[in-house]
Amino acid sequence: MAAIDIPEVHKFIETIPPFSSLNLLERRQLLMGVSMLYVRQGQTLTLKNEAATVHLIRRGACEIRTPKGGLVDQIADGECFGISSLMAQNPDGLQVVAMEDSLVYRFDKIRFKETLEKSEAFELFFEHTRHNRLRKLSRSQSNELASPALQLSTPVAHIMTRQLIQASPEESVQTIAMRMTEARVSSILVVEDEKLSGIVTDRDLRSRILALGGSADSLVKDVMTRDPVSLRPDALVMQAQTLMSESNIHHLPIVDDEQRAVGMLTAADLLRHQELSPLLLINQIHRQQSIEDLARVCKQWPTLIMNLIVTDMKPADVGKVLATVSDNLTRRVIELALDKFGPAPMAFQFLVFGSQARRDQSLGSDQDNGLMLEREPTAEESQYFAELSEFICQGLGLCGIRLCPGNIMASNPEWRRTTVGWQQVFSTWIKSSAPSALLHASIFFDIRCVYDTGTRQGDAVNNLITAMQLEVSKNSVFLATLTRTALASKPPLGFFRHFVLESSGEHKNQLDLKHQGLALINDLARLYGLSCKTYRAGTLDRIEQAIREKLISVDTARNLMDAWDKLNGLRLEAQGRHWQATGKASAYLDPKDLSSLERKHLKTTFSIISDVQDVAQQRFLRGYS
Repeated sequence: MAAIDIPEVHKFIETIPPFSSLNLLERRQLLMGVSMLYVRQGQTLTLKNEAATVHLIRRGACEIRTPKGGLVDQIADGECFGISSLMAQNPDGLQVVAMEDSLVYRFDKIRFKETLEKSEAFELFFEHTRHNRLRKLSRSQSNELASPALQLSTPVAHIMTRQLIQASPEESVQTIAMRMTEARVSSILVVEDEKLSGIVTDRDLRSRILALGGSADSLVKDVMTRDPVSLRPDALVMQAQTLMSESNIHHLPIVDDEQRAVGMLTAADLLRHQELSPLLLINQIHRQQSIEDLARVCKQWPTLIMNLIVTDMKPADVGKVLATVSDNLTRRVIELALDKFGPAPMAFQFLVFGSQARRDQSLGSDQDNGLMLEREPTAEESQYFAELSEFICQGLGLCGIRLCPGNIMASNPEWRRTTVGWQQVFSTWIKSSAPSALLHASIFFDIRCVYDTGTRQGDAVNNLITAMQLEVSKNSVFLATLTRTALASKPPLGFFRHFVLESSGEHKNQLDLKHQGLALINDLARLYGLSCKTYRAGTLDRIEQAIREKLISVDTARNLMDAWDKLNGLRLEAQGRHWQATGKASAYLDPKDLSSLERKHLKTTFSIISDVQDVAQQRFLRGYS
C-alpha cells in the first residue's frame, strides 16, 4: 500500500460516474479508509477478505478473466473492478490481471457497502456494471466451449510430426522399407542437398514395386513421388485438410522457405485434432449437382462466419478460411456451368479481384471477378463465354456472394479479355492518371486465379502480374499519383484525438471501419506491394514482403499489421452484431459500444495509420508536388 492524498482522490472521483452523482458529504465518507495500490504488469490481484471490495483504476489497464483464462472484460482509467467480489462473493471466480503497471484505489469494504445502501442510483450503476460483466462472462464461456470443435486457425506446426524419417534418392527400396517398419510410419521423405525432393509412401511401395513384381534393390529415386505437394508451417489446419482432400493424398510434407523438410502431417493427425465444420461445408459444396442445391447448402454461410467470430479466431485466419470456402464454391459453380454449356472452346482462367483475391472476405462481401481467354474469340465463342459467365455470376449470387454493384464481374464483356487484352488495359491504367484508372487499380491490382482450364496452371496470370510489376517499376509518376489518391482519405481522428463520426444519415455518430480504417491500410499495403519485386495479393503478405525487400522498417510494418488486425477484429464483431439484429452486414461502429480502454486502443490504431501515411508520402511522393 502507498500513502494517499485524499484531496487528490476526491478531485479525481468527482468527475467519474457514478461517484460524480454523490454529494460532497457522501464522497468524503466513502473516501475514509481508501488506500492506493501499485500493481505491476502481469500481476494477478487476489480479492479476498478485506480486499474483496471495489477498486478504481487511477492510471493503467487490467483484464478480468475466468479461472480458465478466458477474457471477460478489459478496463482502464476511471473504471472499477471487484464489484462481483463485494456484491455476490464472486461465485464465478473471476480474476483481475494487470495489463500494464497500474495505480489503483481500493475502497474500504464497509464504507462502500454503506454508500450502496444509501444511494439507489449508486447501487443501480454497479448492479448494471455487474450484469454487463456477467453477460460478457457468458459469451466468454460459450466461446471456450465452441473453440475445441472449431480450432481452424491452428497452424499445422502445432500438430505436425517433427521426428522425420528421411532417405536419400540413391538408397534401395528394401533399406527404406526396413527403416519405415522400425519407425512404424507409413511414409518417408526423400532429401537431396538438405532439400525435400520426393516422398515414398506404403501405397507407392505396393503399387510401384510389389504389384509390378519389381526388385527390392530398386532405387528410391525410381519409385518416389517427385516434388510432392507441401505446405509451410504457418499454414492453417483448414488449408492442410483442404489441400489433402483436393490432391487425394494422406501425407503432407511441411517445409520451410528454403524447401527443407521440417515436419510431416497425416490424415490421421487431422482426424485426431478436430472436426471442422467449414470442411464439411466444402465437402457438401462439391457434392451438389445444381445451383439450387448449392444455394440451399450455402445458407450455412452466415452461420459459419458467425461461428468463426464466436471462436475468437484471428481476423486474418477468418479471411483465409472464408477465401478457401469461396474459392471452392466458385470452382463448383464453374464446373456446373461447364456441365451445362459444354467444354470451353479454348483455355480460360477465372480471376478474382478485391477482397477475395486478398483473402480478407467478411459478411456481405460482393463479387469482383473476370475471365482471361487464351485468344480472341469468334462471335459464336463470345456468346458461349457470355452465357457461361452470366451463369457463374448469377449462381454465386444465389449462393450468397452478392453481385457487384459496380458490375466488375465476368458477366460484363468489359472484363472478359485475352491475356494480351488484360496486359493492355493494365498498361493503360498505369500510364493514365485519370480517377477511373486509379479506381480500377485499387480493385484489379489485387488479383488471383481460382480456376484454370489450361495445362500450365496459373502461367497466364503470373505473366500478367509480371508485366504489371514491370510497368509500375518504370512509371514513378503512376505510383506517386496512386499515393496521392490513397492518402487523400485520412483516419477519423480530429483535434485532441476525438473521433470524427458520420454527421448524418442512417449511421449518424458512428465510425465506418471499412472505408475509414481497413481500406486505408489496404491502400498503403498495395503501394508497397506494387513497389516490391515479388507480387503478393494479401495485405499482410504485402507488408511482410516490403519488410523482406527493405522498403519499410520492421517497427512501422509491425505497427501497421497490428492496426489492420485490430480493425478487422472490430469489423467482424460489428458485422456479427448487425447480422444477428437485422440480417444485414454493416461495418459501422458506435464508439459508445466500446469500453474506455477499447476506445483508447482504437484511437492509437488510427494514429498508427496516419503515421504510416506520412511515411508513405515521404517515400512515394519525394520529388512530386
